[in-house]
Amino acid sequence: MAGSIPGSGTADPATLVAPAATPALRERRWEILRRAARARLAPFGAAVMLLAIAVALLAPVVAPHDPLKQNLNRTLARPDRIHLMGTDNVGRDVLSRVIWGTRVSLVAGFGSVIIAVLSGGLLGLLAGYASGRVDNLVMRLMDAVLSFPPLVLALALGAVLGAGLTGVVIALGVVYTPTFARLTRGQVLTITAREYVDAARALGAPGWRIAWTHVLPNATAPIVVQASLSVAFAILAEASLSFLGLGVQPPQASWGSMINAGRGYLQQAPWIVFGPGAALFVTVVGLNFVGDAVRDALDPRLRA
Repeated sequence: MAGSIPGSGTADPATLVAPAATPALRERRWEILRRAARARLAPFGAAVMLLAIAVALLAPVVAPHDPLKQNLNRTLARPDRIHLMGTDNVGRDVLSRVIWGTRVSLVAGFGSVIIAVLSGGLLGLLAGYASGRVDNLVMRLMDAVLSFPPLVLALALGAVLGAGLTGVVIALGVVYTPTFARLTRGQVLTITAREYVDAARALGAPGWRIAWTHVLPNATAPIVVQASLSVAFAILAEASLSFLGLGVQPPQASWGSMINAGRGYLQQAPWIVFGPGAALFVTVVGLNFVGDAVRDALDPRLRA
């Protein structure tokens, strides 16, 4: 029959406007990776991120000492062969505590962003696709959350949820949720006006199938870019909360709490602050380079 699709039979209407992954699509994904690798300082950022993840996973193996073990005979000891970054005010090895603090920072950064992406993405998809009263309700709720300064809101939520890593992850996830909700909503409103979405509706595809198959996949690129950049800010926010005493509690190692504990010994033992401060600086800078590389790879205006 003229105009028919060979082998279609009882094909799903959604598949008529969204073919399965092809070799061309796979080649496009490799091209995105190649563009990301060619971005400025992207290899350095990727190396820092992979090193941080490896250190966090292998902390029990690579840490030279027990991060909680105190040695009052070696308090405020200078860096030497035994303690490469010196010891703190109760004789704990600074390097070992920095290594274990990497695990806390990465869990807080990636965990909170994952929560924000899932909750904000679903809320933005619901608001943009349903529109009307649902859109107004969701967006006014997000505006209410955005009306608070991020750190103040994180402090308030941390106080309610209780100090600890779990409370920090949830608090930061709530703080970053409106950013992803508004971003997803804007993308959904743009995509739902496209011709292929109208074609899917005309073919009788259900609304949830259109949203899941056509709208959400085409809105992921800016969400991925925002997520890659938000991880670094979440790590800084976790360090800030720990510095203020509402994050990970002593004696557990955290970069923010280590900086807070060492600020009273800056003249006597500056290495207490230098270790976690340098680790925080290098990790955040590396993650920002990765985020910039992802943005350059996914932004069609920057391909040249």
